[in-house]
Amino acid sequence: MVVGTNLFNFGQFVYHFVAARSLERVYGEFLGKAYYGDVATIISILGIIGIIQLSLSLTVVKFIASAKNNTSVANLAKWINWWSIWLGVFTGGFILILSPFLVTFLNMQQPASMYILIPILLFFLVLTAQRAILQGILSFNKYVFTLLVEVAVKILLTVVFIFLGFAVVGAIGAVLVGLVCALLVTRVSLYSYLRGKRGVMPHIGPLVKYSIPVFIQGLALTSMYSTDLLLVKHFFSAEEAGVYASLAVLGRVAFFGASPVIHVMFPLIARRFSHSQPYHTIFYLSIFLVSGIALGVALFYWLFPEIPIGVLYGRGYLMGAPMLWWFGIFMTLLVLSMLFTQFYLSINKTRVVWFFVVAALLQILLIWFIHPTLLRVIQISIVCAALLLLSLLVYFPYHNHKK
Repeated sequence: MVVGTNLFNFGQFVYHFVAARSLERVYGEFLGKAYYGDVATIISILGIIGIIQLSLSLTVVKFIASAKNNTSVANLAKWINWWSIWLGVFTGGFILILSPFLVTFLNMQQPASMYILIPILLFFLVLTAQRAILQGILSFNKYVFTLLVEVAVKILLTVVFIFLGFAVVGAIGAVLVGLVCALLVTRVSLYSYLRGKRGVMPHIGPLVKYSIPVFIQGLALTSMYSTDLLLVKHFFSAEEAGVYASLAVLGRVAFFGASPVIHVMFPLIARRFSHSQPYHTIFYLSIFLVSGIALGVALFYWLFPEIPIGVLYGRGYLMGAPMLWWFGIFMTLLVLSMLFTQFYLSINKTRVVWFFVVAALLQILLIWFIHPTLLRVIQISIVCAALLLLSLLVYFPYHNHKK
């Protein structure tokens, strides 16, 4: 999971690299940056919609991992797949209604690219559900393979579509095709679980009850690493927003590089907790691994900021180099907060999600009223993430107290 998922994350950065470089080469430096700002903004919107993905994924993993036998897993998998299709249809319709407003608010250079989000969301949510089933049954190899198929197709078609003259529409269209290909792979991988008719519908009450706090936490988490970019896109020039987008993408290396550890930790602890087995050793090892990975990235950004920016984006983005390590610190604090929160969720301690909500709202309010420079925006995010992590640490001595 750690190696394969980080290959996927590396592929995500290659996608941003080829999108930014191809747009700049085809349309010139100024317009290329503006177009790349659109691409990064749409990907951030997809990340915000990913709150549904996160809540859906964690809920599925939790209940699949806790199922008592394969028959229960297969029936639950069929129903989850069915529900995810309807969830995707509903979410796509909601974005269709919001699209005209988003195009205006975000000053989109190519408005048509926003409407590609609608089919993307349908395939995205169904794919998320099926990947979560793979994760819940601990089929990590097949899970990783679907990730690599998606990112490989996306990178290849991004270059082709941009050089054919589709610009932002081409870069986002490549995302759609990559999702479709990955969905075909997951469908084959889960054939034995999804074939046949659905049985008796599982009792949905526990799933809904658990999914609500998970959804709230996912909303707050995604807001903390995406809303800042949307606010920068609104308040700053197109060129500055493009530079900030490059920092945001590189900064997330610390977050997404360490997150595979959490993806493995969650089903393992959920399964051990449901079977009354010890689980704290797994959590402590996860803290060690996540801290080491994230802080290692932040240290590299402090010592050599010009290397990742220059290689991935080019000289036109080097004005952001002094701020890159700040973003690494922000993402380190955020991924550690995510680690603690998902640990609590895996053992059914759901009230801690409100810590995340308060931190996310504080970040939005402070950036909205205080945004003199790009650096100040990042520093505000650091303060909010640090307060969040502190609150989660204070709660830890009480996490295993019984009512």
